[in-house]
Amino acid sequence: MKIAFYHRSVNGGIRTHVDALSREFENLGHEVKSIDQFSLGSFMLGNSSGGISYGFDLSLRKIKREIEGFDILHIHHAATSSEFLLPLSSICSKTNVVNTFHIPVGSSIGGELAKALIVTLVSLYSGRSKKFISVSEEIADDIRRCSSGYGDNGNGTETVVIPNGVDINRFYPLKADKGANGGKAICMGYLGRLSSEKNLVAMIKAMKVLMQQSQLDNIYLKIAGTGPAYERLKRLEDDRIMILGYVDDAASFYRSLDVFILPSKLEAQPIALLEAMASGLPIIATNVGDNKYFIQGNGILCGTSVSAIKAAIEEMLSADRAKMGEESRRIVEKGYTWDKIAERTLEVYKTIV
Repeated sequence: MKIAFYHRSVNGGIRTHVDALSREFENLGHEVKSIDQFSLGSFMLGNSSGGISYGFDLSLRKIKREIEGFDILHIHHAATSSEFLLPLSSICSKTNVVNTFHIPVGSSIGGELAKALIVTLVSLYSGRSKKFISVSEEIADDIRRCSSGYGDNGNGTETVVIPNGVDINRFYPLKADKGANGGKAICMGYLGRLSSEKNLVAMIKAMKVLMQQSQLDNIYLKIAGTGPAYERLKRLEDDRIMILGYVDDAASFYRSLDVFILPSKLEAQPIALLEAMASGLPIIATNVGDNKYFIQGNGILCGTSVSAIKAAIEEMLSADRAKMGEESRRIVEKGYTWDKIAERTLEVYKTIV
């Protein structure tokens, strides 16, 4: 099978997802091509190497040439402005188009804007795309509601859920009897984009309040990643709260932790959550996006407020963290390795080729 991915290539979940599927498909003997803002020569606004950025181009003819002879054009939004023009061209009528939606949603202004973008894309592609894929159960429900009013006879395009995956050979538990920090200190941490929707200030405040009220001297917090909130977070750093910025080896970072915290205000289905689970970590995660489907005996769900995150940390301190970590690893091994995600994606392709 010949598969072309049209996607926005920046550091983050979409590129991780596309790169992983590409490797799995090529290992299975399929031909894969990548079409992104760089290959299209898009005019970029924002940081084209990562974070918030977008490409503007009128590249329908080039896309059409790139996918000639291919069986599948798999769009992982938001690639460039041509993504919004493509369903109005002949490409959708002559090519098997599949859309995967990665947009994070939640109860915030950003979440509402994300839903508006989903509505726009769904309205454009319903009845023109052969299949919609959502990485999130929550987002899939929104897509189905939007899609039902479009397309031939109002049937729209069928939506299936295929989540993100994780490389369990790269992300694995620390093999040590005493844990990541020698059985004495407890190190909690976060890895991901440093931005307002990740709610990291609330997590830091929760940790500081807990440390002051409980006079605990064996708890530490490490935050890794890049993004616009880095400088603000750096000002909140102290001797037990460390803002590391970019880390070269994410797998080693996870293995330096005892607990992973995901305090986001909005998410779809975060890859960092799966990486932490594959690393054998107990999880504290806010109840947004699909987090609730992945916290099943392996962690604690909580609200997004400072008090809710603080309460979850307190609960985690007295929990059986070793048992939770073992369950985290078991969950990803059972259903979220990239080879399994690739198999599910290929099954979708086979229904339309």
